[in-house]
Amino acid sequence: MSPTAKRKMAPKRAKPAQPTTSARRQKAEPDLLFEIGVEELPTSYILPALQQLERGARAGLAELRLASAAVETWATPRRLTVFVSELAARQTDVDEEAMGPAVRVAFDAEGKPTRALLGFCQGKGVDPSEVRRVETPKGEYVAVTLHRRGQPAAEVLPPLLARLATSLQFPKAMRWITGDETRFARPVRWLVALLGERVLPVRAFGLEAGRRSYGHRFLHGGTIDIRRPADYRKTLEAVKVIVDHHARETRLEAQLELAAREAGGRVVSDPELVEINQFMVEWPTVVAGQFDPRSLDLPREVIVTALREHQRFFAVEDAGGRLLPAFLLVRNGDTRGLDVVRKGGEDVLAARLADARFYWETDLRHPPAEQVEALARVVWMEGLGTLRDKADRLEALSGWIAARLAPESEAAARRAALLCKTDLLSEMIGSGKEYASLEGVIGAYYARRGGEPEAVAAAIGEHYRPRGASDQLPTTEAGTVLALADKLDHVAGAFVAGKVPSGSEDPYGVRRAGNGVVRILMESGRHLDLRDASMEMTRTFFAANADLPQAAIMKKLGEFWRGRVEAALEERGIPYDIREAALEAQIVFNGSQRGRPGWIDPSDCLLRAQVLTAFRADPRFEPLVILFRRVGNILKQGNETLPGTLERERLSEAPEQALAAAFDQAQRSTVSLWDRRAYTDILPVLLNMERAIHDFFDGVMVNVEDAPTRLNRLRLLSDVHALFMRGWDLSRVVVAGEKG
Repeated sequence: MSPTAKRKMAPKRAKPAQPTTSARRQKAEPDLLFEIGVEELPTSYILPALQQLERGARAGLAELRLASAAVETWATPRRLTVFVSELAARQTDVDEEAMGPAVRVAFDAEGKPTRALLGFCQGKGVDPSEVRRVETPKGEYVAVTLHRRGQPAAEVLPPLLARLATSLQFPKAMRWITGDETRFARPVRWLVALLGERVLPVRAFGLEAGRRSYGHRFLHGGTIDIRRPADYRKTLEAVKVIVDHHARETRLEAQLELAAREAGGRVVSDPELVEINQFMVEWPTVVAGQFDPRSLDLPREVIVTALREHQRFFAVEDAGGRLLPAFLLVRNGDTRGLDVVRKGGEDVLAARLADARFYWETDLRHPPAEQVEALARVVWMEGLGTLRDKADRLEALSGWIAARLAPESEAAARRAALLCKTDLLSEMIGSGKEYASLEGVIGAYYARRGGEPEAVAAAIGEHYRPRGASDQLPTTEAGTVLALADKLDHVAGAFVAGKVPSGSEDPYGVRRAGNGVVRILMESGRHLDLRDASMEMTRTFFAANADLPQAAIMKKLGEFWRGRVEAALEERGIPYDIREAALEAQIVFNGSQRGRPGWIDPSDCLLRAQVLTAFRADPRFEPLVILFRRVGNILKQGNETLPGTLERERLSEAPEQALAAAFDQAQRSTVSLWDRRAYTDILPVLLNMERAIHDFFDGVMVNVEDAPTRLNRLRLLSDVHALFMRGWDLSRVVVAGEKG
């Protein structure tokens, strides 16, 4: 990925071609401009606000019946802008059907309008002669067609624009006007609202919109009048504001690449940092600086973090990926006084790196192995013991997981589990707040310096992965085992402590940990029983506190894991009904004689869902679903206890004997296929029972008076049903013509 690669949340959009001046004079449709001028917004607030503005503008214009060529949104730290090109000058006309009272109420015995009808007509502004009679499911009513003539856009737009501005939601908002409950991320200082050259009377935040905007705070410092929307970007660029953040980012990226080349290297890729910087400035200028080359003996991650976290500086590396003693900073201004800016950046960075060296050298005096017992002084989660207790649980759980997934990694995983939280006691993590994101990463460095084997150090460095949806997975066996153990323990501890996520609230990152477990298993193709894992990881908690409601906690944990697996399937494009079919299966796991919910093995659930999704295009798909439902429907009707096994000597009629033989054949043919998870091959085998099942229902009466015969036939159908259910609950699938 290049240093200027874009994040998913901020895709680059093609800029519409700008009409020539003569073409704009000829067109009838004006452009619309709405600018909200604010004090500096936090960078993380801007993109979500633009997304809200664009959605709101599109929906609002559609509701107002105002067509347009395009809706764009732009932003700087001091302004949020909506630009609508070629907006219809007035609403489209529309005919509306208005239903009035029932005919029996609308007319008297002589057929004359009653007060009810006259009141209806007066309210709608029509003459009683214009109504007509219509038949409805409730009887005969009167109705009238109302022709609504579209209003001028200038008259209907102001309320929409005011609503767009005042309805924006932010993580934190403030009030600054006495007696006004309106909130915004930062105080709003001006509004611009233009339709063509006309100012729209928009009122919000105690302000009246006009055509007056503001230039760059330092390079211009004054106001500027926008004559018309088409001039907006050029007018602001003349006062040192690049309002289109896409154009501003392009300019920034080009400057970064040039400055890095001049420094003898290339920019260390950091798309997020590019985005942060471009939303911190209105006129970006890149400045290159240097730091003491002796600092390069610090870990690469420490140097990059020192540059990035507080200073928002970019690191520079050579062609081989080695850091250079150089950095790039982004200045919100022009090229004047760059030496002063550079010197200030170098001085601040020198202090940061000096702190980092102090933390590093202090921590190296205390190897991780010497810090294990000190973990007992730190509480992990209220009521759930210390970090030392957690280390013991991780060690045991890593052994349990390794035995099932990677036995050869057990020793390294258990050793890493014991040491992996010791870096939380370090100066680097504990005192250098900007380095908190290096949890695990810095622990791996300390482990290597402390003489631990590379497999142990690597596992420590990977055990927080994946930290989010875009983060990479652990790459080593021991790292994978420890990452699973750490996240499983985090989830279990949260549920035991009552820190269950609800709605959008998840302050303890429980969903993130659960998603990490599911992602690791699905993307690595590893198979782990989450129900067994839940029992194993909660065993210590339940043993220590007999008063814990174990059954209730385990039930909630099951619901949580099912939700995480379902979310993962949805992210991978699995249709909702196929998801349900895979999740609600009753799979056989590790030779168990009892069916288990389809979600307990996320990797297996994904595979079954993918196979069924692919089979949907097969002409045999719908017959397979209908076949399963026919069996399931008759089983739903009964609530009797079935015999434990099928009594074959009671199968007296040819169709039931044929179905038993077809079932036996399908069961024999799929034994090895289930073991190998060859689900693509299993579906056609199940379909081979189609003729026998249909003949059974056509030729055999299931619910006969003789109880042993009836129950035996239901037992046969139950066995057939269970064979399907090992992979999919096809009753959840929607076939053609059905509504989901």
